[in-house]
Amino acid sequence: MSERSLGGHSLTSSERPSRSFGKNRTCKEPGCETQLSMYNSGKYCYRHEPMAVPRTRGKKIA
Repeated sequence: MSERSLGGHSLTSSERPSRSFGKNRTCKEPGCETQLSMYNSGKYCYRHEPMAVPRTRGKKIA
């Protein structure tokens, strides 16, 4: 390093790895062979994931 360069530090104090949920998992929908990401905690692919309505406090949904 030269006299004018700066050094950097990590923004987090923890160096833990990303959470993973196993490799070679497939969608649980019968007949679907979509491979799920090891970082996806769900049991279904995007196409077969059951619809979830978000909780909206004090707001009307049209």
